[in-house]
Amino acid sequence: MTLVSVIIPTYDRPSFIDGAVETALAQTHDEIEVVIVCDPPVEETRGVLEQYDDDRVRPFYNDERLGIAASRNLAVERARGEHICILDDDDRWDPEKVEKQLAVMDANPNCGVVYTGGLVEQDGRTVGSYTPSIRGDIYPEVLAQFDLKPYSSHMIRAECFERVGGYDTEFDCGEDWDHAIRIAREYEYEYVDEPLVVRQFHDCNVSAMAAIERADRLQLELDGTADLFGQIWSKYREEIERYPGLERRLRYDRHLSWGWTEIDRNNRRRALRYGWEATKHGPTLASLAICCFAVVGPSALDFVRSARDAFADTQFGRSNDTRLAE
Repeated sequence: MTLVSVIIPTYDRPSFIDGAVETALAQTHDEIEVVIVCDPPVEETRGVLEQYDDDRVRPFYNDERLGIAASRNLAVERARGEHICILDDDDRWDPEKVEKQLAVMDANPNCGVVYTGGLVEQDGRTVGSYTPSIRGDIYPEVLAQFDLKPYSSHMIRAECFERVGGYDTEFDCGEDWDHAIRIAREYEYEYVDEPLVVRQFHDCNVSAMAAIERADRLQLELDGTADLFGQIWSKYREEIERYPGLERRLRYDRHLSWGWTEIDRNNRRRALRYGWEATKHGPTLASLAICCFAVVGPSALDFVRSARDAFADTQFGRSNDTRLAE
């Protein structure tokens, strides 16, 4: 039977790590190992992991903080499976996730990655979802946008890491996007069209309505980090410039994310400029919304966000009630 390695990087979140380990061990596919790499401080996390008297659970502890990309690389180096499954410490899996992905992987020898759909939970409520939509040869489209979420759903052939390398530690965030670009040059992507992963959002993480959903997610990824779009542009500029349409999309996303950030900072003049630049590259409801909120101010955006969250509660709450009734 195929051994599957689940890799979990974690940093000072002992209250989450046991749930991640349990969701991996609970898979219907029996041949599982769980490789955890912990950035310091590790004392409380070590205490949680030492409770497992199970050879399948293999924790490692960094002497200094290395970050998520380097920790994932160390986990991959120590993994022994034919396939690598990504799992963040606060995400959870359906018990049949690995089994269903293996069936797709085995049926597609050219496939390097199989991902799945997922749900978003916040404060115990389902507030959003991910629906997989792209498969096959996704290069060069992946240069413009990383639309392969949730990343905790990815099953990757171990040979992919040997062929394209590991995660780029120059990326403070977005190392998953960068790695996906390199895999997509060499392999096809497939998916299981089922919500087999639950992402648990906390604090500032929010669901989103259609007009601003994508921009909110981008802002969450960029908050407090380097400019992800700028890093992708810098690293893959020659490739991106071969495809003018992709270049416009990347410029659009970059200005869109900057625009939302400046609105939250109440820098309305810069937000208007970025919103206008995004509109020039691709006029959409989101880019026009930036221009609108830049004029009327962030208080209007707060009102819209509250309204859309209430709407999401109603819609997803109704779905959950229906599911429970069944």
